[in-house]
Amino acid sequence: MRTFLGWFIVAMSGFFVVAAISDLVSGNTGEEGPGVLAGIAVFFAIVGALGYRLASAKNPRNLATSSEQRILALAKQMQGRVTLAEVVLHCQLETEQARAHLREMIRKGLAELHLSDQGDEVYMFAGFAPETKETAKDPLD
Repeated sequence: MRTFLGWFIVAMSGFFVVAAISDLVSGNTGEEGPGVLAGIAVFFAIVGALGYRLASAKNPRNLATSSEQRILALAKQMQGRVTLAEVVLHCQLETEQARAHLREMIRKGLAELHLSDQGDEVYMFAGFAPETKETAKDPLD
């Protein structure tokens, strides 16, 4: 819906810009005068640019999903165990973004937070862990 609305604004603004410029070029300024027509052209050019931004803006939900997908791909590659630093490095996220995504994945039940013997946070994705676990500490080695 946002994309449609954005392109609609672009189309309508474009019509007004073309009409105002056409009147300026042909000298049909009427009672408004050239200053008013120039102002209308500039105003609708700005509105059209904002409409284009609206039409081409990425959906924040899609961005979150793609970040989660990158984290899941990394977890699969790392056999179900990742650290915050690995997520930041490999998924090209800011530290706070990565932490927020990982916490959300914990909330959704996709991951669990464990602490290694050294006190490092290790995020465990059980669906990607090797089938054979010898001890409960095994994922943190």
